[in-house]
Amino acid sequence: MDATFTSQYMYVVGMDTDGASDAQLEEFNRFYNNTHMGEVVAMNPGFLRAHRYELAKPDPRGDFGPRWLAVYEMADAKAAATYSERNDGPPEGRPSYTAVPNAWRETAKTRWRIIWRRIAESGSLEEPPYSIFLVGIDPPAGASESDIAEFNEFYTNVHVGEVMAASNYGRGTRWEQERAFLHPEPGCPRYLANYEADDVTGKELETNPSRPALSIGPVVWQEHTTPWRLVYNRVHSYTPGEG
Repeated sequence: MDATFTSQYMYVVGMDTDGASDAQLEEFNRFYNNTHMGEVVAMNPGFLRAHRYELAKPDPRGDFGPRWLAVYEMADAKAAATYSERNDGPPEGRPSYTAVPNAWRETAKTRWRIIWRRIAESGSLEEPPYSIFLVGIDPPAGASESDIAEFNEFYTNVHVGEVMAASNYGRGTRWEQERAFLHPEPGCPRYLANYEADDVTGKELETNPSRPALSIGPVVWQEHTTPWRLVYNRVHSYTPGEG
């Protein structure tokens, strides 16, 4: 299987299936895994592979994340721009996918549609991540360009490494929002951190009371907000030409 989250861009679709029966969930997931994922990759230029994740631990502060994530890895800025242009253009210029089954139509609701651009990475994994800890972060409102530079320097070069060491994650990547087509109010975070574990050994910080203290950081970091923290486990991956 190809490495996960190593592409320059990714398109993330989050969905909920509230009220779905076991039979409906089975139909929804079977169609998503066996039909829809492959069609999305095949019909969108520059889409490389796809992965699906299920919410394993929601944010303890509230319902901030969708149950299901589909992550489509995109090769480069051209792939991201082409997808956006087709999205904004007339319907006849967009892909025509196989009609979704009744279970999808009756129970599924799209909650997120976001393109992210990778800006930093640290560490490595021998296997594709089974568990991912996603953290959405916003710098303080009104931060200047120099403030943002200081924020990012600390985030990338200090904080990510400390989180990985404290919580046994093998790899951490940072992403900046390229475009949010859909996200509930008050809006999509500017930055995303993705901490990866190749099994269930990764532990989000709140569940590790013995973890080392994290650095306080500069003032611009201290004033950041964290709209959501979400743990997901992989349920399916698709790479063209494999299985």
